[in-house]
Amino acid sequence: ISPVAAKIQALIPQPSYAGLVNNWNQTYPAPKFQSVPSFKIDHNFNDRMKASFYWSRFRTDQYVTPDGLPSPITALRILYERNETMRLNYDYSVTPTLLLHIGAGYIMYRNPDMALDSVLNYDAPGQLGLKGGVPNNFTGSVTATGFPRLTGLNTNSYGMGLNMGPANANKYAIDKPTGLINVTYVRGNHSYKAGVDWRIEAYRDRNVRGSQGIYGFGPNETGMPYLQSSSTGGGTIGSAYASFLLGLANTASVQTPQDPQFRKTSWSLFVQDNWKITRKLTLDYGLRWDLQGGADEIHQRFAEFSANTANPSAGGLLGATIYEGTGEGRCNCKFTSAYPYAIGPRLGLAYQITPKTVLRAGWGLTYGNTSNFNYISNTPILGGGSIGYNQISFVAPAFGTPAATFAQGLPYTQEQLYPSKLSPGIVPFAGQLNSPPYWIDINGGRPPRISQWNVGIQREITRDLVVEAAWVGNRGVWLAGNNLTDINALTPERLKAVGLDLNNAANRTLLTSTFASNSPQAAGFKLPYAGFPTGQSLAQALRPFPQFGNIPVLWSPRANNWYDSLQAKVIQRMSHGLDAQLSFTWQKELTNAEGTQVNDVFNLPVNRIISGSSIPLVTAISFNYNFPAVGQSKWMRMAIRDWRFGGALRYQSGLPILSPLATNNLQTLLPRNVGGQLTYANPTGQPYFTQDPNCHCFDPNGAFVLNPAAWSQPAAGQWGVAAPFYNNYRWQRQPSESLSFGRTFNITEGRSLQIRAEFFNVFNRVFLSAPTSTNAAASQVRTAAGQTVSGFGYINTSVTSIQTGGAVPTVRNGQIVARFRW
Repeated sequence: ISPVAAKIQALIPQPSYAGLVNNWNQTYPAPKFQSVPSFKIDHNFNDRMKASFYWSRFRTDQYVTPDGLPSPITALRILYERNETMRLNYDYSVTPTLLLHIGAGYIMYRNPDMALDSVLNYDAPGQLGLKGGVPNNFTGSVTATGFPRLTGLNTNSYGMGLNMGPANANKYAIDKPTGLINVTYVRGNHSYKAGVDWRIEAYRDRNVRGSQGIYGFGPNETGMPYLQSSSTGGGTIGSAYASFLLGLANTASVQTPQDPQFRKTSWSLFVQDNWKITRKLTLDYGLRWDLQGGADEIHQRFAEFSANTANPSAGGLLGATIYEGTGEGRCNCKFTSAYPYAIGPRLGLAYQITPKTVLRAGWGLTYGNTSNFNYISNTPILGGGSIGYNQISFVAPAFGTPAATFAQGLPYTQEQLYPSKLSPGIVPFAGQLNSPPYWIDINGGRPPRISQWNVGIQREITRDLVVEAAWVGNRGVWLAGNNLTDINALTPERLKAVGLDLNNAANRTLLTSTFASNSPQAAGFKLPYAGFPTGQSLAQALRPFPQFGNIPVLWSPRANNWYDSLQAKVIQRMSHGLDAQLSFTWQKELTNAEGTQVNDVFNLPVNRIISGSSIPLVTAISFNYNFPAVGQSKWMRMAIRDWRFGGALRYQSGLPILSPLATNNLQTLLPRNVGGQLTYANPTGQPYFTQDPNCHCFDPNGAFVLNPAAWSQPAAGQWGVAAPFYNNYRWQRQPSESLSFGRTFNITEGRSLQIRAEFFNVFNRVFLSAPTSTNAAASQVRTAAGQTVSGFGYINTSVTSIQTGGAVPTVRNGQIVARFRW
């Protein structure tokens, strides 16, 4: 056992009660405080001029990821989130037909999402003998490196069950000033409007996330090498916790403290006109122009992967790091630029066919936002010293060979971590396949564009009853599609160019053979460059850039979506105390913009799939009923009248279930930049379910609801033909039903008290979590008593939709709200 691992294990609490597993009473405080104070001031200077000011502050103080572990091994973070919003508006009626509106706003977001100081300031070299962390300069310490982050320890039923060390050490900050000017001018049958909108988004993420060193443990280092593609009983060969005890990490990384400064400026201009052509016909038309780009790092500390730059660390092979900006070592370029042609015309029409029938139609092009800052927070800004920060990743060179060890620590030099020059060969290191920076799409400054339209009829049946029906659709292009680009993919065509065929069993064996086995050399293949890890396979050596594994992609606007729907509505206006609305939507949602459902990036048409959030049928009912005063008694009439009973009921299709992944090892033969398998198991025509998910006729603790016989695996080396989702392969419908009852009591003029009771899941319906569905070959395991434990079609009844982020309450519950207004 590693001496470092032994010292860490000594920090783990002792068992709380007898037993070999699950013997620790995991308890911890989880305080949470929230407040949302706000105020608004309106002032009329005179009958033509007025102003208003609004301020609010959202505050949250809470524990994040509490685990009950003591310092320094705890992953507990304490969150002090502050979000302030300020708005100032000024309106001036220049003339009776000319209105000027000026607005300014400011949003300030602060989120010091940090681990405990005792964790971040822990002296790992002195206390554990663990070297390789970077001094933590952001917490007041200049020598301590912090307790390391240990991951992968929660992947087995035996072992720790929890990861250890700080999961986050960030000080997020967003500042967003905005300004706008609008002018409205009415002349005859026209209402003209024009305006300009300006905003800046500033993002900072000052952090020491990973500077203490991150070690990832897996089963490979304690598994049998010849069983690396095998499993027994659904379990993995080897133990991540055993690897930890030996101090053998499967992955590792370290980075310098960082303080990125990103900015994005946006401008918008618009003009429009509402033209009442006749008493029956109204036409709206307008034009909007948006100008925005990708986010810029204001100190030009950005780097990206370049496919056309020679890499001195890989024998001069193409594929290296380049640096944005101008000057020595830089590319004299910008990675993205603003798209100047985001012009969006708008057109709307309303025509009164008869006194009780109106035709409405509209069409327009709209543009979304570029450069999601969520990506930026994980984007390396490679460089070093005063010009940026650097992240060094260590990857296992072969199955069972550790990427780093506790005994050696993290092996790197100061020149590697803080390079004195902007070198294109900063990665990879000799004998490693370190990840390069992102490849940034040159079109990253192009905003997503959506063409939207609707055509509908509105009909008044009676004075208080109206029906509507409309066709609503849109087509989206240039959506975020980082998953649709893979510049380091190995293809069948590339294999054929070197005389290999996936249909040949001997060729498939050769592709998975490592250079350490000498099989590739015997077949006439050479190492792609000196220093290439001999523990890597021939398939890796044949990739376009063999010096790297997967090359991440950023801001690639390649994705599309398609949406069509029939939307119908029946509206009961307030009559006899009742107002109600019934809405029905029949829709179809197709997309290729979802990152986990990609097959072949070189065959994009097959990726036009049903959306994973597709809900084709939705019925929603809402109503309110005001009780009238009844009876002869004055007191009875006062007690009954003005009470309001309301409800919101929603019934919809279940969400689609992801098709099981193929297990024909194609990912090993054709390494690709995807988060899983390349393809899916094929449907056989057998029923997808052993039980109707909506019948409420089976015991979820004793039934496997998915049918393994409905799927078959593609042959070795072959693509499957299945789609990721099927319209008739969906989990159970989960309706949402809420009711409310309340009344407003008028105390005096300007003072009132509202009391309202709200009830959710009023029929106490049971909502089950979706069954395990990713591997149709996973063994279905039961206890001796017949209770399901794991496998294809297993339902985990200990997890509710609330715990998994579901919007539907899993048990009937309610709340009472009192609101006093003065």
